[in-house]
Amino acid sequence: MKIEKIDYSRLATTGKELRDIAASDADWIVRNSDDLRQLRAAGDNALAKLPATDFEAFIGSLQFANGGVAGGCYKPLMSTLLLSDIFEVFAHFGISAGLLSSQTDGENSCQECACDGAECSWQWWSFCSSLCG
Repeated sequence: MKIEKIDYSRLATTGKELRDIAASDADWIVRNSDDLRQLRAAGDNALAKLPATDFEAFIGSLQFANGGVAGGCYKPLMSTLLLSDIFEVFAHFGISAGLLSSQTDGENSCQECACDGAECSWQWWSFCSSLCG
């Protein structure tokens, strides 16, 4: 993973855009747990603010599929990070704040749902991206 300043204009605003980014050779997104650990170790980002126990709980909840993050639980981020920091964490996955918080279109909504392998289903404190299933 190439660690660089986030270019917010490249972030996915729809599920299709996220699938396109994940299918590309983009080297700026977190694609697996190793990338996330590397990003945290680099410091100067929201992940570096997390206590180790919260970071491990977050990373342990994540599911990766189809070239990026498919789902997980964001609750471990909530006790330490500001909302802007949480949006920054998801930006490293290629997910815009709008896509993360949208509930207007089931295909584009990421929040309050869990990736159950083949599809997203409602679950409090969870997120599910279009890369699930």
